[in-house]
Amino acid sequence: MDITVEDGVQVSEEAVEELKKHADMIECECPAKLMQILEQVRAFTKYTEQCIEKYPEDKATHKWLKSSSMNIDQLLSTTLIQLARYEGFINEDNEIVERNTD
Repeated sequence: MDITVEDGVQVSEEAVEELKKHADMIECECPAKLMQILEQVRAFTKYTEQCIEKYPEDKATHKWLKSSSMNIDQLLSTTLIQLARYEGFINEDNEIVERNTD
């Protein structure tokens, strides 16, 4: 699986799930914590989408909040990928490194 973050695109849910399987390769919980934060940001983004429809008088505010949340998602996605690469979860081609099960 290729795990990348391109301009304006967040890491996919499928990629996050795959990274979760490898997050325990290091002792600290930093990767898991980052993924929890990313999930919370994504939940907030979905919530703001509902608010745009539910509260039309505050549409501009909720569109701004959604946009800001998406920017945070992109930053977290990039950080998560860089951490995974730094810790050896993914290689320089953005592919998951298979675990040595020996």
